[in-house]
Amino acid sequence: MRKKKAEGFTYHLTPKQLDEYRKWPIERRLKWLYFANKMRRFFPKKTLEIQDAFRRGEL
Repeated sequence: MRKKKAEGFTYHLTPKQLDEYRKWPIERRLKWLYFANKMRRFFPKKTLEIQDAFRRGEL
């Protein structure tokens, strides 16, 4: 039987954390995502390479 290559990453959120996030207005959730993406643009190139490799399951 072949093992499937691991891809991406996982993390754990508690039900309480999910419930709290669901209470956020949609505008707040979108702003949070927007600023997280905007902030990532300024990360050093090496950091972005490591994050991307991690997401691809190479690390």
